[in-house]
Amino acid sequence: MYEKLINNTEELNAMAVHLRNSQNFSELKVLAAQWLVPKQDVEDFIKGKRFQLAEIPLSEKEYTSAVEKLREEMWHMKDQLFTDIVGRHLMEKAEKGLLFGSQVLKKQKTLQKCMNYIMEQACQMAEKEHDNRFGGKNNPNRRADRTHQSVGMGISETKVYQWAEEYYALDDEAKEIKEQKAERKKRLNALKKEEERKKNADSSGKMTVKGASEGKEEKSAEKGEEKQKQEEVPATEKQEKGAEKPTEKAVQISLFDMMADQDKEKKGEKENESV
Repeated sequence: MYEKLINNTEELNAMAVHLRNSQNFSELKVLAAQWLVPKQDVEDFIKGKRFQLAEIPLSEKEYTSAVEKLREEMWHMKDQLFTDIVGRHLMEKAEKGLLFGSQVLKKQKTLQKCMNYIMEQACQMAEKEHDNRFGGKNNPNRRADRTHQSVGMGISETKVYQWAEEYYALDDEAKEIKEQKAERKKRLNALKKEEERKKNADSSGKMTVKGASEGKEEKSAEKGEEKQKQEEVPATEKQEKGAEKPTEKAVQISLFDMMADQDKEKKGEKENESV
């Protein structure tokens, strides 16, 4: 939603502050994933431990010359023994050739990546030398663990400078974009799975609470039915007792009537005798 409104890291940081102030952390995390901000930096920013969400990369800065860019990168890396030596060579190369200077100024090109490329090439050279000395993968005497099979070799400055120039000559813009898209997709999928896991945990918790409440309702309903049954039994007994009483009363009334009839008959007989 918000990523379409953002064109650079400065705008990203401004939007991140807005989302944090409005406590829209879910959208903030999605935005950070879009811009490949490290997860720990996002958490620190939400907690208020970071002033800005992301640092403005050198690739977004505008430089007037390749020398200016290389000088600032050398200052950030602070490596006088290796990076500065390579950097000074690249500065001389950029001053002499406009084509090489334009390659240095490309957005995706950085001195840090240049140094990584040099280290990768040096490692590949060392691996080849290692295989030549100790044999390749098919050698049965070759150790599986290479850490105990050190290879001492020297690399000339000329070779290092050649690798540095090779890096800036590489057409890797499409590759960089593809890798960024893949990483962005990976981060967003991980964030989506995390959100789904939280929702499932919340829903399962609600179901547990609901099940417990339903169990209580069932128990209370059963108690109510038992109570009602207990109340119905005495009422039935009362009805039965009530039904018996009229019968007894009817029998008593009939006896009295018979006795009254007998008294009348005796009185009648006495009156006849007196006459």
